[in-house]
Amino acid sequence: MEPPQTAVILAAGRGKRLKELSANRPKPLVEINGTSILWNLVQSIVANGLKRAVLVVGYKAEAIINHLKPFEHSIEIVYVRNDVYATTNNIYSLWLARDYLDAGFYLFEADIYFEPKIMSKLVQQTAENIMLIDHYTNRMNGTVVTCDSENRITKMILKRDQTRGFDFTDTYKTVNFYRISTNFYRDFCRRKLAEYIDQNDVSSYYEAIIKEGIAEGYKFAGLKANPCKWWEIDTRKDLQIAEKIFNQAK
Repeated sequence: MEPPQTAVILAAGRGKRLKELSANRPKPLVEINGTSILWNLVQSIVANGLKRAVLVVGYKAEAIINHLKPFEHSIEIVYVRNDVYATTNNIYSLWLARDYLDAGFYLFEADIYFEPKIMSKLVQQTAENIMLIDHYTNRMNGTVVTCDSENRITKMILKRDQTRGFDFTDTYKTVNFYRISTNFYRDFCRRKLAEYIDQNDVSSYYEAIIKEGIAEGYKFAGLKANPCKWWEIDTRKDLQIAEKIFNQAK
């Protein structure tokens, strides 16, 4: 099966934990050593030959649209508006992009800064469904997974399910970059998205659907980011860490 040609980028939120840094610009436009998180992402998508980028935007959407104008001759860019971004979560943003998902897609959250080699690794993989992961460290937080000896995901543990004293030994942090196949989307993900929205559950994360799919037997390959560098930018501290990481990577 041909790999997807569409990248879906979830970029609707403000990023309140960045405080004044996101007061006048959306979180994806925060810069790491002079390059915005979103510019780094879209530039890598273009460099790896994808044909379309679908961005779900909300907070200060016009700033994102203007920021990406230089790419309009290199890739088809589609903007989908999430006007209720302040009261919904990324499962709702993904549902808003549903018109572009049937042929399979890459899914990216717009708060990850990374070395471009990561994108090449992801696009060149042959597995239908892929989840980018990295060894968990105590500086990370969020969803983690376990893998078997062939790097296939065996279990996904959302942050809400990590009870006090949870053992992170032998777990991997999700990097929030995915390849979703046509089969998984049409056979499972599309129906589950509709169920969440029909139940007015717009505060969940799309990862809940992937977790359910894995539990029902759908296969996801775990692609390890190492040795490539990446960091998720949620706070001022994350920004400082990322600037240090990517100064070292130059």
